[in-house]
Amino acid sequence: MNDLVTTRKIQRAPPQHSIASPHSSPAHPLGIPLGRIRDAITARRALIARIESAWVSTCEREASRNLAPGVLLDDRETWDKATWNRYLAAAAKSETRFLPRMRRLYDEIARLEAMLALPTTTEAAPRH
Repeated sequence: MNDLVTTRKIQRAPPQHSIASPHSSPAHPLGIPLGRIRDAITARRALIARIESAWVSTCEREASRNLAPGVLLDDRETWDKATWNRYLAAAAKSETRFLPRMRRLYDEIARLEAMLALPTTTEAAPRH
């Protein structure tokens, strides 16, 4: 009795873009709702910001070793040449850990923005 078989057809929900107002719903030529494309761009930009933050934290951790008197990690105006050298060395050393993911995300954003730039149509009911 664990097998429940039904003879009714399963109907799929209509696509999101067709649920909106029938008079002025922007339809993307690829059939993807514009809001979903914008959300994907926003999510990728947020991920880039987190990756950049992690990269900066890694570099600052290295730069903070053996700080000279008067050098404040939070104030880069106070950094001496040795601190900058440690920071930049850490950035170069960790580049392969962060940069490929960021480049991939920037490429994805460019593709999504190109999709947004495609002309949209308006699914409008004829007005007489």
